[in-house]
Amino acid sequence: MKLLSWNVRGLGKSRTVGRLRQKLREECSSLIFLIETKVNESKMAGIRRKCGYSNGFDVGASGRSGGLSIGWHDNYVVTLRSFSPRHVDVIVVDDSEGNQWRCTGFYGAPEEQRREES
Repeated sequence: MKLLSWNVRGLGKSRTVGRLRQKLREECSSLIFLIETKVNESKMAGIRRKCGYSNGFDVGASGRSGGLSIGWHDNYVVTLRSFSPRHVDVIVVDDSEGNQWRCTGFYGAPEEQRREES
C-alpha cells in the first residue's frame, strides 16, 4: 500500500488539477489525502473521480481556505470514524490481504495562535 498526503494549495484551476493527475499517475498511490483543496465537496468529488479515485470522502472548504479529501481504490474497504474541517479519521481494510489499519489525515491551523484549536 502506498499513501500520498499533499497540500495542493487549491484545486480551482484546471492546470492545477492536471498537475495533480500527473503526480498521482507517477506515484500509483492506493490512498490519497489532499489538504487545502479550497473547493466545495461536490467539486472535489468530481476532481477525485477524474484522478481515478471513485471512492472517497470530502470536507468542503470554508470560503477560500481549507478543504480536505481522502480517496481510495476499490480493493480497499474504508470506514469513516470522524471528521472535522481539520482532520479525517478512517479505518482501512485491504481486501486482498485482510490487513486493517487506521489512517488519520490532519491539517493544523497555519496561524500559531490558533494551533490549540487544531
